[in-house]
Amino acid sequence: MAQRLGLFIGVGQYLDPSYGGRQPECCSGDALTFADLLHENEPRTAAPNFRLLGGTVYATPDVFDPADEEMTAAALTERVHDLFSMVRKGDALLYFTGHAIAVDDGADLLLLTPDDTSAEHRGIRISEVREAARRSQASSITIILDCCHSGVAATMEWPRNTTILASTDEHTASQALFGTHLLYTSALMAALRGSAADVQGVVTPLSLHATVCAMLNLGEDGQQPVLRTWSDTNTVLRQVNTDRKLTEDEIARIVPPRIRRRARAPRQFEGVPLPVFQGFPNIDAVFAVHPEHEAPDARHGVMRTGREAPDELDDLQTDMELFKHLRNAKLLESFIRGADGRTERDSDLFWACLAEWDTQHQRPTGEQGYVRLTELGRLYWRIQNKR
Repeated sequence: MAQRLGLFIGVGQYLDPSYGGRQPECCSGDALTFADLLHENEPRTAAPNFRLLGGTVYATPDVFDPADEEMTAAALTERVHDLFSMVRKGDALLYFTGHAIAVDDGADLLLLTPDDTSAEHRGIRISEVREAARRSQASSITIILDCCHSGVAATMEWPRNTTILASTDEHTASQALFGTHLLYTSALMAALRGSAADVQGVVTPLSLHATVCAMLNLGEDGQQPVLRTWSDTNTVLRQVNTDRKLTEDEIARIVPPRIRRRARAPRQFEGVPLPVFQGFPNIDAVFAVHPEHEAPDARHGVMRTGREAPDELDDLQTDMELFKHLRNAKLLESFIRGADGRTERDSDLFWACLAEWDTQHQRPTGEQGYVRLTELGRLYWRIQNKR
């Protein structure tokens, strides 16, 4: 397994008296919580998602006293060098939250460390982070900055396979609180928990940024998140279990199989076989669904409890489970075609299955329910069809 190593720095307390009421206390909790979230891996595997450099998060005041020698500019800069030198053919991630200032007429960014003073600014220079990244053998580098003027980092040229996620542009402050966390980090964590996941539960830097921008009403508070990437790899930050998650086998089933699926004796209604789903033959195809997809005796008003084990489901209910997963992933939609055979209306999957039968009067309605691919589903169909 490729090495995945993360360094998380949260400066919530500064030693210099000039900081007074400007102590960003929440930044300590931000780093700790964010590290815990990225360290987790769902579905659980033997290895964590991102190992922590040195096995800990560098944060004040919760873990280290701000006067601790491990929290000085020199020590933390050394930790950054350790991060990029240790990761080889794997993923490196750096997260920083705290105060920061633009230096060198806006050409560089200084991530202020606890030993910063009004007389002599001390911290981690982004230009030095960049030089460490250039010497790194990591396959991908992701740098996440939740601090004022963090967009300065995105204006610089970085080595290949580096991605910068900044909480704001180079001219703007970024210390807005949302509950107990900074606004940007709160949005990042919400997105990482599943909002930014694709149909397989994968969260990448690009999907993370897009989701965060959608969460934050851009422009209203003057904070504009910034993403810039030089990466041609698909870096996975986290994989989650969501109701939208699909397995590779489920995605593959949207196209006809090379070897047709062997079904048990087909269920029939009034002598007419009810076929099992064998994929969509083309992107515009529709597939008729019937009450038996919901439950064997749905025409008599007997529905499933939802507690059935997989081996208790026949082929039609197994298809229904697939349709539910595809629907939740927004690859599939259901509709009802009217008795005239022309008019259509969108429908929930359950009611599309029951559309053709009036359970109260035990007679046909003349309508028919169907499922078909959405635009996103058509894209996945094309991809699968080429394989």
